[in-house]
Amino acid sequence: MLWGSLTFLRGEGTISLLKMKDASIVYVGNKPPMAYVMALITAFRDIGTDVVVLKARGRAISTTVDVAEIARNRYLRDVSVEKIEIGSEQMPTDDGRTRGVSTIAITLRRGGKAVEKAEAPPEPKIQPEAKPPSKDETPPEAKIQPETKPEAKPPSKDETPPEVKIQPEAQPEVKPPSKDKVPPMEKTPKEEVSLSDLKGVGKKTEEKLREAGYKSPKAIARAKASTLSGKTGLSEKVASKLIDAARELLK
Repeated sequence: MLWGSLTFLRGEGTISLLKMKDASIVYVGNKPPMAYVMALITAFRDIGTDVVVLKARGRAISTTVDVAEIARNRYLRDVSVEKIEIGSEQMPTDDGRTRGVSTIAITLRRGGKAVEKAEAPPEPKIQPEAKPPSKDETPPEAKIQPETKPEAKPPSKDETPPEVKIQPEAQPEVKPPSKDKVPPMEKTPKEEVSLSDLKGVGKKTEEKLREAGYKSPKAIARAKASTLSGKTGLSEKVASKLIDAARELLK
């Protein structure tokens, strides 16, 4: 039930304080926090209410928390936070849709029992990471212990040292060459061949070949019949036979 409505003139605008049957309500908007703090002081001291609810939504939620803390810690020491409620509302937009907006309601009571603060969980201990050695730092030298060799005991007078047997070196057996095997004959390099060694080449043909630049059977073997015929004046048939003879001779 609404008992009354008070309007405060605070600089940039007005602040509404609704006096209900069980509590007073202050709606927090975009004004400075001290304007709402003065509304709280008026509600508790002048009106005589015992319960005031601060309500806000959206961006004004942080301002609401500041108002409650400033009022309790500076001006209203006998007022405590009884309850904090959070939620959301669907607000219409300009394009005809709706969007969700966060809401908060902080209930302040004169001489009430303060809300117990939940104990924060203990912070986990973070072990420092092992830093790799920098370039300037030299790693500690590893101490290498020398191997302990067993002490050699001198032979006693009664003991006789064992005799060391010296085995003769084994010499490889030399097998005599068998009568059936014939030693391989050394390959003799091929004797150089000349144009006169070609089959069907006489003195006149040899002269034509040399004048055309073909001075060896190898040069003829690499030539084409048409080229050889054009340079020497021989027919392609004869040139083809000379090329075949040169290639046969060089095998």
